[in-house]
Amino acid sequence: MNCKLRVYLSVSLLILFASCQKQTTNTEIDSAQIINEVKLQVDAFHAADTSLNAQGIIDLLWPEFTMLVDGNHTVYEDVKTGAKTFMASLEIFHTDWKDLKIIPMGKDHAISSFIFTDSLVAKDGTITQARGPNTFVWEKRNEEWKVIYGDADHYPIK
Repeated sequence: MNCKLRVYLSVSLLILFASCQKQTTNTEIDSAQIINEVKLQVDAFHAADTSLNAQGIIDLLWPEFTMLVDGNHTVYEDVKTGAKTFMASLEIFHTDWKDLKIIPMGKDHAISSFIFTDSLVAKDGTITQARGPNTFVWEKRNEEWKVIYGDADHYPIK
């Protein structure tokens, strides 16, 4: 084989091999930024709870929101109607959230989890105390983070 043909075949095979390589794109996410953005929303949720602001809670949920609460499923429409009635029945909603963890799952999804301790005082004077785990799945749409899924379990404080 002549030298020109060998060079031509070698270069052709090299180009073919290079074009067949898996193309990668930069899918790095700015985890610190996502954590900060979601933490602001978690803080807003806490503020809405403790200020008895039902609309503030509703505004932090996507319309497709679902949640498993103490083994029972609830959906956005249930929260939308029930939160206002529930918050209106309370005098005080005190809650401490500890061990907050936020885990970015991509550029548009993150998970937050924490342990809550609630102390609620109803307008009739009834006091309810509970603690337990809470997990939210946050979704970002049009630069706005809201909860798409949640899970919480309430255990009585002894």
